[in-house]
Amino acid sequence: MMQIYEDLWVSTPEVLTENTAIPPQVMHGFLLKHLRGNILISRMENPLDHQAIDEAGGIFRHYLTHWHEAGPALPLLQQRFNAALYCHNKALGAVTRVAEPDDTFSEAEVHCGSFHVVPTPGHTPGSTSYLYASPGGITYLFVGDTLTLYNGQWVTMLTDDSNTASLQQSLDFYRALRPNVLLLTTTSGEQAWQEVDLPRWLAIIDEAENTPLDLRSGDINCCRTTG
Repeated sequence: MMQIYEDLWVSTPEVLTENTAIPPQVMHGFLLKHLRGNILISRMENPLDHQAIDEAGGIFRHYLTHWHEAGPALPLLQQRFNAALYCHNKALGAVTRVAEPDDTFSEAEVHCGSFHVVPTPGHTPGSTSYLYASPGGITYLFVGDTLTLYNGQWVTMLTDDSNTASLQQSLDFYRALRPNVLLLTTTSGEQAWQEVDLPRWLAIIDEAENTPLDLRSGDINCCRTTG
């Protein structure tokens, strides 16, 4: 685990090779130091990272951005740190195959006084983003896989349970947000965080909107402009 900001750490990159039809994907998790306690966002499978969490004081909550993050370490983290697990209620069925969430949500909520839970469906029905304005003046936006970098290009990711109409609505919603840093769950090897200003943020959304990465049925149809 590596510290990237005063109150934020990124996990050791986890390379996924199950799908040989596409280049290896790299998954990332994030440890956020919140005033109420440490929060884990996304997935963190490496035991060395778990030890680093322990040394940082543990975690009291764990939030998933979508069900693809429900890995083998999920119940281990839950038990080791007695951390409450949260996901969207539309991710519940898939997540419970791995671990039992402590609570779910279905709409925008504010947790712990300042941690904004914002459903952004499209990549999956239960995809969720998290927005947090750090006391240090940085606004973090954890976008999961709704946006990602693929070979240096900003894309949206379409899988078998994606919905393009919902995804478009989520991208339109993103345009009203003003993050300083984007945190990405899955990349093709690029850095998992990107600093942005408003023009750059809007340009990223435009680029991703027009370059879907179609992973349905194992095919790649990337960098194709939609009509």
